[in-house]
Amino acid sequence: MHTSLFTKLFLVMTVITLGFAVIYYVLSLNTDILRVSDETGRAGGDNFWDYLYFSGVTILSIGYGDLVPVGSARFFAVIQAALGLLLPSAYFVKAFSEMGDKEKEGQGNRSDKKIEGEEGEDGE
Repeated sequence: MHTSLFTKLFLVMTVITLGFAVIYYVLSLNTDILRVSDETGRAGGDNFWDYLYFSGVTILSIGYGDLVPVGSARFFAVIQAALGLLLPSAYFVKAFSEMGDKEKEGQGNRSDKKIEGEEGEDGE
């Protein structure tokens, strides 16, 4: 069950990464949204792969700093970074609560409990 939960997390994070890369790419059609973080400050993001790279670095909170969002991309980068922190946290909380629920269910089947109709050791 937990494997499928983590598989879902991986797939959700991948789709979000690709989705934000598309958003960045579409935004870049009107104006530069990424700048290279050097003394020239030239425009970054020459192709879709650059936006996919930026999206992956952002959602995983790596933040190398080689590409910096400008303009409206800053808003989307903050939203994406927040999702990158909150979604895994939510999935881990769910996984741990499911583990706790299974442990609670298992306590009802303890072997030291007497089964109805069964006599005890002292012949009762």
